[in-house]
Amino acid sequence: VPLAFGNSQPAVEMMVAALKDSVHDAGLDMDKLYKIADYFENVREKRNFQRGVTSLVHMKVFSHQVPGGMISNLYSQLEEQKAEDRLEEVLEEIPKVRAEVGYPPLVTPLSQIVGIQAVLNILTGKRWGVIPDEMRKYILGYYGKAPGKIDEEVEKKVKSGSKIKPIKTRPAAQLKEKLSDYKKEIKDLAKNDEDVLTYALFPQQAREYLQRHAEGVEETTFLTSREIAAVKETEYMDVEQVKELIKALEKSKVDELTVEEGGVKIRVRKGLNGQPVASVETPNSATKETGQANVETKAGTDTHPDSYKSINAPMVGTFYRASAPDADPFVQEGQELDVGQTVCILEAMKLMNEIEAEEKGVIKEILVENGQPVEYGQPLFLYEPT
Repeated sequence: VPLAFGNSQPAVEMMVAALKDSVHDAGLDMDKLYKIADYFENVREKRNFQRGVTSLVHMKVFSHQVPGGMISNLYSQLEEQKAEDRLEEVLEEIPKVRAEVGYPPLVTPLSQIVGIQAVLNILTGKRWGVIPDEMRKYILGYYGKAPGKIDEEVEKKVKSGSKIKPIKTRPAAQLKEKLSDYKKEIKDLAKNDEDVLTYALFPQQAREYLQRHAEGVEETTFLTSREIAAVKETEYMDVEQVKELIKALEKSKVDELTVEEGGVKIRVRKGLNGQPVASVETPNSATKETGQANVETKAGTDTHPDSYKSINAPMVGTFYRASAPDADPFVQEGQELDVGQTVCILEAMKLMNEIEAEEKGVIKEILVENGQPVEYGQPLFLYEPT
């Protein structure tokens, strides 16, 4: 019972009771099942899991056929995008996307790929307007042959202007990189083969993660000696108190905690990527903050000609100017744009999403720093149409 219902299975106790004395009697001891339930009730409470409640959305699984675990991921992704109210639209979109891409089985990683495409179709308001690289690779054969026929229009859209070439051979035969190549790239940041493999799978995120840990977690997460030194001796701040606040924040569903003492205000909040961010405010100093880049852009602070337009973030995510840490940026200020040209990558919902130009123009200003988290609708570039 403690972990049943919602997008999970019915409680085993109910099933055993319903089938008792039938040809499908499980023959299980109900008293022992209750003892097991007591144990998992304690687990549920300690881990702060909510008790499952089956809703109409869960019952509609018989229609949309989306697995329970996938619904949980979708809800988390929509929550991240501040669009929880659009879950039902996404669930209606998933069967359409799945049919268009040849009915792949909704198991990892294809369930994630299909689900993300459905989310993007709904949130952007333009079906197949943003196509993650992983969906492109699936359609172009990098996950093997699709079980069914792929929609011709979708396939045409994916192939047009794509840097990824279609294949018809065994996907593993395309692998050229070796573990030694990734070791050379990541160098001393990787302490073991697991770090190297993490970098091979997620180069952007892994490099940032390993750099943070090379510097020391406290260096990038907590207020450390440099921040403490910036506070005058007459002003009180206990870094241990910050650490305790961060621990409390991570264990709770609260997004921000603040403690004020001796004229100093310590604030700890969850950043866009869930990483704790600590800041201190004193009467005679500006806010000092570590761990998270400022998400404000230059848009709105500088004047620019009326002819300029902006390319905005279609989702919440992390902005990357290049495809890899050591790669050249997709665009530079002053560069001409073609329709469909990739201008940046937004890492959102565990996938890299290429953002493309919708019309010709010239990049006039890049408004966001590489690796910076961005909000939905936030301007990323200013360009002048040509």
